[in-house]
Amino acid sequence: EIEISGVCMADAAPLLSARADQIGMPASITGNTMTATLPNMENARILIPQLLITIGAFQADDSNGKTHLTNQQIDEVAIDLNESGMPVTYIKLNADGRAIAKNTSADTLLTPMVDGSSFSNVGMDELQDDPVIALQSGSGMTADRMKRAADLAIVLQHGPLPCPLRIVGVTAAPTAAE
Repeated sequence: EIEISGVCMADAAPLLSARADQIGMPASITGNTMTATLPNMENARILIPQLLITIGAFQADDSNGKTHLTNQQIDEVAIDLNESGMPVTYIKLNADGRAIAKNTSADTLLTPMVDGSSFSNVGMDELQDDPVIALQSGSGMTADRMKRAADLAIVLQHGPLPCPLRIVGVTAAPTAAE
């Protein structure tokens, strides 16, 4: 069981459930408690709850700080390998995002950000040709990069949480025999 606290827990519950499903961890949520079987991975008791409560706020700003794109313009999110064979999270823009790209000066440079962490700049001219933003998974071992790319995809796929949440505790659920 994962005990979660936040003023928007009722509104966040469907997003938390969708994220848990995408991880391959079907969950039920009653009040502030999520009941699920954590995946068999190292540090799952720490990493999975933290992933679930990651806000997931996407925005792409120009050099003047104007926000051109947000989660509202995301059509779909996927992970794939780039030309170098490294994992990347790809954000495909929806019709609204494509219209924004088309109607913005081609020489505008955007800095994509997720929860305040910035990624490599993308030119509006690139988005006008191919409405996909690539979020690089950073440096380090390929397995770590793959996890970061997958985590980004999970939190972006279902939209941002409506408010910050915090993990109160992670405990083993009582068994039927208890």
